[in-house]
Amino acid sequence: MAKLDTPISEGEKRDALAAVLNSGAFARSAQLRALLRYICERDLSGHPEDLTEYQIAVDVLGRRKDFSLTDDSTVRNRAYELRQRLEKFYSSERPDAAVRIDIPRGGYVPVYTRHHPTAALEPLIHLPRKGRPTPAGPAPRRLAAVILASIAIACGLGVAAGYLFFGHPGPPGILREAWGPLADPADPLLISIATNLHMIVRPHIPRHPWRFDAPDQMGTIYGPARPRQPDAPLYMEPAQLSVPLAEAAGVVTLANLRTAFGGSYQLLPESEAPVAALRGRDSVLLGSGTNSQAATVLLRTMPFTIDFTGDDRFAVFDRRKPAGENMLFLSQPTGSPVPSVLYGLLTIITTPDPSGKIKRTLVISGSGSAGVQAAAEFFCSADRMREMKQRFREAGLNGFPPAYQFVVRAKTAGLRLISYEYVTHVVVGKPLEQAP
Repeated sequence: MAKLDTPISEGEKRDALAAVLNSGAFARSAQLRALLRYICERDLSGHPEDLTEYQIAVDVLGRRKDFSLTDDSTVRNRAYELRQRLEKFYSSERPDAAVRIDIPRGGYVPVYTRHHPTAALEPLIHLPRKGRPTPAGPAPRRLAAVILASIAIACGLGVAAGYLFFGHPGPPGILREAWGPLADPADPLLISIATNLHMIVRPHIPRHPWRFDAPDQMGTIYGPARPRQPDAPLYMEPAQLSVPLAEAAGVVTLANLRTAFGGSYQLLPESEAPVAALRGRDSVLLGSGTNSQAATVLLRTMPFTIDFTGDDRFAVFDRRKPAGENMLFLSQPTGSPVPSVLYGLLTIITTPDPSGKIKRTLVISGSGSAGVQAAAEFFCSADRMREMKQRFREAGLNGFPPAYQFVVRAKTAGLRLISYEYVTHVVVGKPLEQAP
């Protein structure tokens, strides 16, 4: 076992970096991987003085050399996300990591520390390795070792129990405050997810009234990873249980935090959990007015909504403004059908149930699935919710209001979420008049 004061070698630092870069926590974050690699490599090469906000913006994020640090906070935002992902990696994926990487706030120079997570759980009985004798020390010393190990194991079991029942170290208090009733493990939570109508394309679909011949163009994009006999025809049939990958990732993020609060949840498609099932209980709906009847109903009296423009582009609209002047943000295309800038909309609605107990409904919408994922991750980020609370405090509010909406901007690579940032919010004091 390495001592606490043993210097950490360059090889150990590189191993720690490789473990993070190859982790599941960073699998969808190409930009964060690039940022962490740059930070660590510059430090390992002996040039930590290069790790400035300006240099990172130019070298990693591709900013022009004449850009303004005052007007562009992207590096600081990415650093927040990087610290958050590192915390997630070491708390859930690799709590046993021997060497950990930390990026202290206020700078970008990495710090490496040793960690001994298994020291407190060292077993009482050590089986001797084959071919090596087990030394026998004086009996009092062995007795002392047993007593100390017993105490250590008792403490370790307490920590393990705390991890199992409350999480380790447990969700920050700011998240419990932001989630409110949704974090209460005593109340059941329903997660409803809207599904898309889509066409399944494959060979060997049995003949039925809704089987269609696929266009010839489908053969060129069906893909080598899908088995298909040469010249076999392709068919299509409609299905209504499609959940995009990014939205599934958003559900996982929400479900993991709910579990960390110590509560359970039920996950159902909207076809089995319509708007009537969401009212009067703690619930989460992932859906937009473009694919969800429940979202259409719940957002009808809220200021912000996501809808299509006249030329079939996704946009965020403000219903308080007159038509033609109410578009706030427009998804930005890259020249392909997949936009590179999407938007997520999160809506909090708090109402009492028939008994007077406060219940909360969370609606997460997006101009694309990555927008939904971005809004979900934002709501599950302690740093981002602290920032939201500060915005409410600056507006004279004490804590999180019972009803509000916020919009996040998401950058994507193809269908993958790369980064997200806050753009605006509104506190809902009085619902808009019911739309006809």
